[in-house]
Amino acid sequence: MTKTSRLFHGVLLVSAITLSLTACGQKPQMIGGATPPSTDAPLTTPVAPSPTPIPSPTPEPLKQKTVKAFYSDQDEMKLVEKEVTISYKLDSDVYEAALKALKKSDDPKAVSLFDDLTFTSTAFDKAKGELKIDLKFGPKTQLGAPGEELFLQALKKTVFQFPEVKTLYVLKDGKQVDSLMGHIELPYPIKRPN
Repeated sequence: MTKTSRLFHGVLLVSAITLSLTACGQKPQMIGGATPPSTDAPLTTPVAPSPTPIPSPTPEPLKQKTVKAFYSDQDEMKLVEKEVTISYKLDSDVYEAALKALKKSDDPKAVSLFDDLTFTSTAFDKAKGELKIDLKFGPKTQLGAPGEELFLQALKKTVFQFPEVKTLYVLKDGKQVDSLMGHIELPYPIKRPN
């Protein structure tokens, strides 16, 4: 055998011994007595520093105002006036907030005429003093003639407590109608009483 072939056979022999020792669960020894680096150590991933949270902007506090809200008595014979505090973000939202106050009452003797109704839009034209509202009625909002009369009175008294509102345009499902519930003629627009 030549010197190169002996060297080659020696490397093959060392490799075979190393493989057999590793397969038996023993740690292989490197030539010269050194131990190869351990493969049993857990792999660690460097942890990136967590980003500094960006503070969220503090929401502007809501404005509050005390307004009059109007409800029916239990027999639908007369309006019941209550003072309520409404909250709103922008000055232009005050009308919608006042109207939404009509939807619920904490007093069992003051019954809401608006609880099954949605104000789908409310828009005020400051230059003209015109408030336009669009209503969507639920099945419980269909009242008799006395209830419809109280409903209209409550609506007018609520919006005309704001001196800048001169006229009120009421739409039902986006359309101008002759009557909201079929009993009382609805003027278009409704003008502030003198």
